[in-house]
Amino acid sequence: MIKPQQIILLLFFICLALFSCSNKTDFEIKNDKIRSLIKIGSDSINAQTYFPDKDVRNYLHGEFDDFYKEREYNLAWLNFEEPEKQADELLEALDNAAENGLKPENYDTKEIEELLSSIYNIESQKLRRKKWRRKLIKTKKFKEKMREEDTVRFKDIAQLDFLLTASYLTYSSHLLSGRIDPNEKEEWFAPRRKKDLSEHLAKAIKQNEIKESLKELEPSHKQYALLRDYLVYLRQALGNDIPEIGQPLQANDQGYEVVKAKKRLALWKNTDINLEDSTVYDKSTTEAVKRFQTINGLEPTGEIDQKTLALLNMPLFYWIDKIETNMERMRWLQQDFGDQYILVNIPAYELKVMRKNKAELSMKVIVGTNYKKTPVFSDTLEYVVFNPTWTVPTEIAIEEMLPRIKKEKDYLESRNLQLYDGWSINSEQLKQKDVDWDDIDSTNWTFRIVEAPGPTNSLGRIKFMMPNSQFIYLHDTPAHHLFYRKERTFSHGCIRVEKPLELAEYVLDWDRKKINKYIDSEKTQNVILDEEIPVHIVYWSAWVDENGLINFREDIYHHDQTHQEKIRLKEKIIAYAE
Repeated sequence: MIKPQQIILLLFFICLALFSCSNKTDFEIKNDKIRSLIKIGSDSINAQTYFPDKDVRNYLHGEFDDFYKEREYNLAWLNFEEPEKQADELLEALDNAAENGLKPENYDTKEIEELLSSIYNIESQKLRRKKWRRKLIKTKKFKEKMREEDTVRFKDIAQLDFLLTASYLTYSSHLLSGRIDPNEKEEWFAPRRKKDLSEHLAKAIKQNEIKESLKELEPSHKQYALLRDYLVYLRQALGNDIPEIGQPLQANDQGYEVVKAKKRLALWKNTDINLEDSTVYDKSTTEAVKRFQTINGLEPTGEIDQKTLALLNMPLFYWIDKIETNMERMRWLQQDFGDQYILVNIPAYELKVMRKNKAELSMKVIVGTNYKKTPVFSDTLEYVVFNPTWTVPTEIAIEEMLPRIKKEKDYLESRNLQLYDGWSINSEQLKQKDVDWDDIDSTNWTFRIVEAPGPTNSLGRIKFMMPNSQFIYLHDTPAHHLFYRKERTFSHGCIRVEKPLELAEYVLDWDRKKINKYIDSEKTQNVILDEEIPVHIVYWSAWVDENGLINFREDIYHHDQTHQEKIRLKEKIIAYAE
């Protein structure tokens, strides 16, 4: 691959020949040369050099070229004697990228620093950049040097301006819509946010609001800001090197293992642990362990059992990665969930009805197995079905029911399942004995199986419909004993709710008497909501709850692992390109 420096150097010699004979002033000649370099170097083909991340290139399309075209190919961040204030602000923002779970080195900060020092003879590292204007050497010798038609300097100025623009556009695209595209997998449907970033940058430069413009691109969700605060807190604790706890512990234990346990618990906010008598597993230790277990979705026993021990011994970078991964997911969400919505968090096995950032109703849920994952998406709850039927998906009918139909002569009738010879309205209803099942397999299956309404129906007595292409909905279940399980991945993808009656009361604004009347009728009836309610099915393995406590959950679908691997791969590609 041709390096950016080689492209710019070649373009400079072309421009030098074009402007060798002119009646223009010295400044105009130099400015025209720079503009020519920028015009040629910023076209869509040459601009690719500054965006090693293919996804960023695809996202931005021609925004790099558009940005310079709109400003008639003038320098954006620099002039011939010193960098503009906006360059200082951008680099300060990039220095703090870690607060947003992003890495400054992914935005060419090292190369930008080196070019700044080379071109302007200034020290520009971090806090010292604030003193740029004082660091500039304003001697006569330096000014004369600046006036020289220095081939390398012209090339470096254009190169540096391009790098600053590319760094802004790349960083802003990451803040706006994330580093990776989750939609590559079928169980994730995220309409990533979009914006004309070249126009956004132009406005920011004109108004001298680089930092503010980047802040505007961050997700507006309260969760994002809360996670960022906790991320900063954990990063500040990275210097605390605490040995791992060597064994399970319980109340009244004493010794150095208790000391280590207390120190590890003290790393977490709101543990309120007493470190004065650090060798004794006292009451404050028991309470701190309970809080740690609660925020990790464990049974709050107050004892450091094997599972609690494993989590306490996890290095801080494990938790940092988890928070950063979930901050990335926030960038894939719609800008605002609204004042009222239903939130289903898959790893937490939980549904909350939210209104003005407060949970008005909470309940457990059962989600899809690892083989039939519940997808991540947003939609709108439109109507409720009382005494629903269940049309069995073809895949389930073939894979799970067909083998049993072949073995059990009364399989369908004994389970209140109705058989039809096709999927049209006029399809004929059949008896199980009417079909020679020995000849039926996945290649010639044309049947439709429908489970009739009733107390044993797989969907229970109520179904909550949000029509979508994934055929996912919320529903009751006759198997309520499964809600007592800690891990609840039992469904084929749809979401079973623990409190269907309470949820129906809320979304329909009905009382229990009216709800029961519809159920007792035994009739299948659809009731349209007076006002549709947004539903957001998310995969948050780290979040901050209403009490300000950080929460973590097990990565049940391995989405954390997958997304972290994709991010690391992208970082390797960027590092290799540099």
